[in-house]
Amino acid sequence: MHISRWLELLVVPALLLAVVGCSEIPGHGPSAYQVENATSQRNAQSLSYVMLDVDVPTVQHLSNYASNLPPKEFRVGKGKRSTIRVGVGDQLSVGIWESIPNGLFSTQGQKRTELGLVVDDQGNIYVPYVGELKVENKSISEVREQILSGLEGKAVDPQVVVNLQANGSHKVIVIGDVMRPGQFRVHEDGLSLVEAISEAGGTRNPDYESFVTVMRDDKKFRFSLDDISEQPANNIWLRPKDIVSITHQPKSFTVFGAVVARRKYDFPSSRVNLSEAIGMSGGLHDGTADATGVFLFRFEDRQKMMPLLPPHEQHEEFGTVPVVYRLNLREPSGMFLTQAFEIRDKDVIYVANSSVSEVNKFISILISPVTGTLRSGVALAGVP
Repeated sequence: MHISRWLELLVVPALLLAVVGCSEIPGHGPSAYQVENATSQRNAQSLSYVMLDVDVPTVQHLSNYASNLPPKEFRVGKGKRSTIRVGVGDQLSVGIWESIPNGLFSTQGQKRTELGLVVDDQGNIYVPYVGELKVENKSISEVREQILSGLEGKAVDPQVVVNLQANGSHKVIVIGDVMRPGQFRVHEDGLSLVEAISEAGGTRNPDYESFVTVMRDDKKFRFSLDDISEQPANNIWLRPKDIVSITHQPKSFTVFGAVVARRKYDFPSSRVNLSEAIGMSGGLHDGTADATGVFLFRFEDRQKMMPLLPPHEQHEEFGTVPVVYRLNLREPSGMFLTQAFEIRDKDVIYVANSSVSEVNKFISILISPVTGTLRSGVALAGVP
């Protein structure tokens, strides 16, 4: 009885301490229940988010949405080549033919005259017997018509050919992470974005780690270079004075929670799906992971997600919306969906702890003090 009384005095406080400390059970993060129910517990200090299941309609919507198309300011003639316009500093080659050997521009030796003209700071050129012509911002064919009109009644049956020898005002600038940054001429038949990057020697890094920013007047358009293969509309036709900047930015995602290796991972290739991302982390941790509580955190474009958003989120003014995608890997279909769901730059994947794992932690915390107390009580009692 004496020993029993000692054990009671020692074990009961230990149990009380263990029960009080159960709220401090260590874990890898919030449980699946906490993540799923936080949306209903909104307050001014917390960031509200939208919970969406990774199912077939969601995956199809994300796959079919044509993301990051160029704004209308960057679409020239709906994808057609832009017309080259004459500008200050351009060098024009003007050839004038006449049908008789003694005309204004012909001699006994030849029936033509070749003129090399430069557009002055007023946007004009001077053609003999025609005078000054305002050619700035006019096309080559319009300049030709101007000269022909000015020669009417002066030259005999004139024929005029105008070529752009050097268009100092018709250049784009390519800077940043390319082999040969510099200025590149916009040709008469146009210059596409890919052609400009090619003339600059190409990028120094893989396309999926290279981002393109095209600056035109006060507008900017930014996208990943490898998006061109998925969205050919991004291969826009450049205009004179456009600035193309190439930057190196490796894409990455982060995996937290009940996985084997929790850390940030760089994209190993242009495309990574959710299945591959989980595999890179070593997979779900045996005994601790909740296969029904796999979550992906991402900021999405609100307009893009509008068909999937609840009514109260469709009227928000912010351009982006925090979205938590929820996946159940205990369902066989979940394995297929992970292969169709693509990871994006800066995604965060979180695998919640299973309830069994939390119970095991509680039991461990509960039993450890008791077994230690029992050993101490037995030792004090002198029982072998």
